[in-house]
Amino acid sequence: MTSVRAPKGFTLIEMMVVIAILAILAMMAAPSFNSFFDQYRVKRAAETVNAFLVNTKSEAIKRNKRVSTVVKGSGTSWCIGMIEMVDVATTCNCATAGSCQIDGANRVVDGASYKGVKLNAGLDGHRFIFSPLRGTVAGNATIGLVSNDGVAYNVEVAPFGRVRICSVGGSRGRYPAC
Repeated sequence: MTSVRAPKGFTLIEMMVVIAILAILAMMAAPSFNSFFDQYRVKRAAETVNAFLVNTKSEAIKRNKRVSTVVKGSGTSWCIGMIEMVDVATTCNCATAGSCQIDGANRVVDGASYKGVKLNAGLDGHRFIFSPLRGTVAGNATIGLVSNDGVAYNVEVAPFGRVRICSVGGSRGRYPAC
């Protein structure tokens, strides 16, 4: 007597149903992924700006000369450049290639690297001038960065040279509320 084997595998209809269900789930999850990436980009931008300002302070102390950081632009079109100061008028324009250099290396944070991250208005042309004496700063201010979905971080520069990140609207992760 011969036995009939049950067929192995999936039918085309079963596979199409599974693919349709996965597509529906993916469409439902897409907005939360966009929000996650927006939050990640603004956090990364704040951390980069923070590190850049700390590096500017370190360069001033290391070189025993004043080093300046200049903010250009606002909204989603912004950049921050660093230059060693020869005199009070020394500045750089990070929007111009090769303008912000120290020892022949470009020292620029470009907002284009952080899609959708906006810099707060009113800082265009602002300069942070770090002194070689204890890294104190003239031109202390707050750099605000905001994502498309409203998540915001501030990078605060205090007169005595302290640079820190805080989270606007309550603490997030390891950053305290502003």
